[in-house]
Amino acid sequence: MKTKLFTLFIVTLLLITGCGKDAAKEESDQGSKGKGPKIEKVEINKEDSKNFSVKATTEGKELTYAYYVYLDNKLLKKFPYKENVDLNYKISEPGVYKVRVFVKDKKGNINAETTEPVRM
Repeated sequence: MKTKLFTLFIVTLLLITGCGKDAAKEESDQGSKGKGPKIEKVEINKEDSKNFSVKATTEGKELTYAYYVYLDNKLLKKFPYKENVDLNYKISEPGVYKVRVFVKDKKGNINAETTEPVRM
């Protein structure tokens, strides 16, 4: 009887402390991070009073790029994934713009960086 109670206590303790399959899965998920494309830098350049360009410097092969344009910290426009690494954008109204650049490799791994804000 004492052996059964002790075994039940140990099993309950293991379940409460998280030594189940979920803990092992979480560790393996953390191990896969960082395998996506590397973004060295993203730059936003004011071309003139109505246009800016964004350039991403990345490492990897067969990469695609998506862009989210923000005006005054509100999402203004989304550009879907495409092979073009640069974005040229004509503004619709004055304000502070920034762009979130997403880079995806052929395996579907994604990394993202945001430019510094620029007043237009």
